[in-house]
Amino acid sequence: MQDEVERSSLVLKHLSGLIEGEVRGFTITGNDLGDFAFETVQGYGPGLLEVSAHHGPWREPGPRIINNLVQELFTPNEPGMRNALGDFGLRQAKSSLVVPVAGSFHRHGAMVLLKHAGTPFNDGELKLAIRWGSLLGEAQSQAYELRRVKLSLVEFTKAFIEAMEAQDFAQLGHGQRVTAYAMAIGRALELNKMELADLYFSAMLHDVGKLGNGLDLAIEDVDHPQRGANLVASSELIQSASEGIRHHHENWDGSGFPNGLRKDQIPILARIIAVADDFDILSSERGQALPIHEVEKGLEDRSGQQLDPALVSLFINILRQGKSTQELAKLEDSDLPI
Repeated sequence: MQDEVERSSLVLKHLSGLIEGEVRGFTITGNDLGDFAFETVQGYGPGLLEVSAHHGPWREPGPRIINNLVQELFTPNEPGMRNALGDFGLRQAKSSLVVPVAGSFHRHGAMVLLKHAGTPFNDGELKLAIRWGSLLGEAQSQAYELRRVKLSLVEFTKAFIEAMEAQDFAQLGHGQRVTAYAMAIGRALELNKMELADLYFSAMLHDVGKLGNGLDLAIEDVDHPQRGANLVASSELIQSASEGIRHHHENWDGSGFPNGLRKDQIPILARIIAVADDFDILSSERGQALPIHEVEKGLEDRSGQQLDPALVSLFINILRQGKSTQELAKLEDSDLPI
């Protein structure tokens, strides 16, 4: 799945190739508060992305052919920025244009094209840039709305699990800790964005099925994994997370529940959650609150029986990289699937 930068880069590269002459350019992101930043570049050095994007034609993106690039891009800015833009060769552009990148729900920014050789931009090329800017803007707008939906789902999920855990003080924070540990393993395994999103929701909601046993969260009844999977299976956004929830109590040796799966038959998300869950039981007040060296021994004792031995080894390596249990247990913004 492409992100905003990848989409902008592809469109900018494609459009530059459609127009005759030596066409370079860049996209700018911005908002109604006037905060702008270079997002992608085509034909200029990547260092341009580090230049502060204060004043320029993107503030009034047109669409239009820019009659005086020096007046719009260089004159309004402080000397340091003017020098930086000049060093990247923007002052040598023979012709330039700007079009908005905006969709139905969201204004993403603007696209600026510059010709360094060839005939000046004409109205036909401006119309072509407008069409591509509109297509890109709509794609970015839809992605923005989807991200907002995902953020709402993330926030609701966290709040819901916290409210559920609040019924038993000893359980409070269990879902977030297990999720943080699981995400650390997932990143070490180099799972892709979609897999990490599924892992996040699987881990956060792994015990949601305990709602069916009278809210006694200390009870590990054999039906709660299936109940939990059933609860989320109807949601299209987190449907893929259901397998991690359903099988997080399967054991590597086949002695677990609900299906007695063994080894690689167990979905990878479930195997990751099992390691994270057992670590929390061993290390937190919810369980045994053992010293870290005893926690590692406890995981090693479970390796090859309850837990995937490769994942146990991987997680122990993570533990030995210097972060405390408290640091590892904290969910970071980078953990959020948005």
